[in-house]
Amino acid sequence: MDPTYTGLTGELQDQLDRMQAGDTQAIEKARGEIIRLAGGRLEHLARRMLRKNPRLHRWEETADVLQNSLVRLHRALETVKPESVRQLFGLAAMQIRRELVDMARRHYGPMGEGAHHHTDGRMAENMRPDQRDPEDRSGEPSSLAEWTDFHEKVDLLPEPEKEVFHLLWYEGLNQEEAAKILDVTSRTIKNRWRNAKIHLQQMLEQGPETET
Repeated sequence: MDPTYTGLTGELQDQLDRMQAGDTQAIEKARGEIIRLAGGRLEHLARRMLRKNPRLHRWEETADVLQNSLVRLHRALETVKPESVRQLFGLAAMQIRRELVDMARRHYGPMGEGAHHHTDGRMAENMRPDQRDPEDRSGEPSSLAEWTDFHEKVDLLPEPEKEVFHLLWYEGLNQEEAAKILDVTSRTIKNRWRNAKIHLQQMLEQGPETET
């Protein structure tokens, strides 16, 4: 385990404990510290996500995703008080995922700039779900419509699998780090990660649900 990561986990847990036990002023101060401490990890996550999807990066910068995600997390912490770093990571992953989904809809929805751009619009129209990399059908979505669907399908995973997926895919942790946070064996993480990818692939192949 990276000692820097271990130290961050300890600092975050201290602030979470203060949120649980403190008065209004202490809670507000702890919330600000949590945002400050989580900023570096969220910045890494935002950069990583945009690098995976260069078409979205065409319209947004890492700083934009980071700022909006931190605002979302700060607001969420007004009503949600995670008791552990494990819960905090899940909450933070949810905020960045929601920001990316909203961003994709804003730029590539029916009225979005990207949907009407002569290059992006043509690509979006011609992109089919089966055009993902056949070597890893659960990997990187190749269109913004798939990108949005991908994030939404993650929410439908069984909770243990979703938690592991958050830590490994969104947060960028390795399996050893995830095992330590979840207090399970590395083998358990490996099994949940495999099952999460299988279930996600199956849901993506089924496509979006339609109302009857």
